[in-house]
Amino acid sequence: MAIKYAGIAMMVGILISIVASLLYPGNTFVNGVDQTDFPAALAVIADAPTLAHTMIFLSIFAMLLISFGAYGLFPLATRLGGLSGTLLKFGIIISIIEWSINIIGLGMRHFVTHLMQRAANAAAGSEDQMLLEETALVIHTTLTAVFLAFITIYPFATMLVGYGVGKLIQTMNAFKIAANVLLVSGAAGLVTYLAAMFVPGDEPVVYLMIFNILLFIGSICLFIVGLGMYRGSEGLSEEAASG
Repeated sequence: MAIKYAGIAMMVGILISIVASLLYPGNTFVNGVDQTDFPAALAVIADAPTLAHTMIFLSIFAMLLISFGAYGLFPLATRLGGLSGTLLKFGIIISIIEWSINIIGLGMRHFVTHLMQRAANAAAGSEDQMLLEETALVIHTTLTAVFLAFITIYPFATMLVGYGVGKLIQTMNAFKIAANVLLVSGAAGLVTYLAAMFVPGDEPVVYLMIFNILLFIGSICLFIVGLGMYRGSEGLSEEAASG
């Protein structure tokens, strides 16, 4: 039953995170801007602070749900045993660390939004307004470094979880395919990260777009794994954990 609830949490968390990401000011559906243009991104947040706060809160809630879902895989990793089980356990642990780092960055976004709200209420052109906007820009720049830490860990966590879940499932089905795609998307994320760091020829927005696509693919794969946990599919059931 616990694994079933973990699967539900995983699916709901993934859905909330996708919706919150799409509706966050400056992203796809709400006044989309180049997220590497920090002043433009802040201006959009200032225009819709309530929406920004709401989507940030939902994103944090989603990270907690997904973490709970991933933790539900731990008994299955214990049952798997051997090197594969150990790698899956480690993948779960660093996945939760990765999502925790994301929550820290989202908390910083909350504060940036608050500063932009206060700046909007300050007298136009006043010293207070300029100070608030400058502080928001500095924190927004800093939180980008926090998200970079998330991006650094993500490929390893994704590959390990994908590999481990794939080992849990013996029959080739939609859930095993999702695990294998998760493994491949993690490897692609690692290549993208290394290219961005060591071969910075293209604009950062290009790498950001590629990574967002890989994140979306990984999210869909995790949703499918969560569905398998909910349905008690082969290798992902309570019986498998106690077997």
